[in-house]
Amino acid sequence: MPQESQKNKIIASLCENHALALLGVESSDEEDEAIESFLISMSCLLNNRRSVHFGLPKCSSWQRNVLRNLDESRFNQMLRVRPEECERILELIKNDAVFKTSSSASQLPIELQLKIVLYRLGSSGDGQSVRKVASLFGVGDGGTIKNVTQRIFKAILRLKNEFLYWPNERERLEIVSATGKEMPGCVGYIDGSEIKLAEAPVMQHEIYYSRKRQYSVKLQAICDYKLRIRQVTIGFPGSVHDAKIFSNCSLAKHPERFLSTSQWVAGDSAYPLKPYLITPFRQNSVEHRKEERDLFNAYFSKYRVRIENCFGLLKEKFGSLKELKFRMLSTSNKKECNDWIMVCCILHNMLISFDIDNENSNEVLMPQFPLSSENNMRNCLLRYIQNQNI
Repeated sequence: MPQESQKNKIIASLCENHALALLGVESSDEEDEAIESFLISMSCLLNNRRSVHFGLPKCSSWQRNVLRNLDESRFNQMLRVRPEECERILELIKNDAVFKTSSSASQLPIELQLKIVLYRLGSSGDGQSVRKVASLFGVGDGGTIKNVTQRIFKAILRLKNEFLYWPNERERLEIVSATGKEMPGCVGYIDGSEIKLAEAPVMQHEIYYSRKRQYSVKLQAICDYKLRIRQVTIGFPGSVHDAKIFSNCSLAKHPERFLSTSQWVAGDSAYPLKPYLITPFRQNSVEHRKEERDLFNAYFSKYRVRIENCFGLLKEKFGSLKELKFRMLSTSNKKECNDWIMVCCILHNMLISFDIDNENSNEVLMPQFPLSSENNMRNCLLRYIQNQNI
């Protein structure tokens, strides 16, 4: 009796899916194909004593007839990129070796694979569900989505050095020149952000529980004034303090490789004050007068907030980062989580680079305000701010 009850449920579900499939057909050939598929499935089910899993009913009409004809605004809402941006990303990855396999099984079109991954990256909540994505795009919900995601990730990760890199000496001078009237010598802005996990990690879950009372992994980034990410550190557990993450990054270990004399990055009070890392005055500071400290902090935060804007833009564009539907099971599994975040960062920079006009100039201007080196950088900046407010 229990088996018969379960079979009746499957029959009812099969009939319902068939009815929905018929609603989406647009030609007599598609209708005949849907009916034939339904009859075969029903025949197999009725002639087997035990229930049979038929997989997810597939219908590609949405992505074939609807997605391709969406206007720019609706296309952007679905895939989080404009149609022309999607085309440019496709051009960058289409010749990658990952799409040229010797396997006899043919892959989905690269354009479709890219759209599936963009939809997953841009979706929050249940929108990331494998079954929902498979149903929407008309592909299998077994290993298809996983394989497609891995291929696109590999292709995009190979472009990391092209789109996510630390500026060389000339580019740093250009950045300093462009922002010279704001905070002279500032190359970038640093901060950490939590990527919330929907589930607790299986191993050592307690170290991933952050002060915000959620399981998360940390993303530390340095961005420039155009909100491009120039350096990232990904994967530290949510309980790790920003200062400790910074002490383990390459900039902290070898600042001379990343910054020239009088160049620095701006951070919040969670970071240690260094000659190359300027932070605001803390509440318990006894340096200078309170009015001077308040003036400095207010002016400083007006520009340091760019890294907050960068994180906001990143998570708004790729909604999956608001709560990652990812369960950490092992070390290799953790790498997949880190790759997901890194791919979002690379795409973030790609989209910004598409919008940046060719503004390269042969002339590199030097900062107009002379900055001292070593330990007086913050005091020097304070004097500059005071002069600006006279």
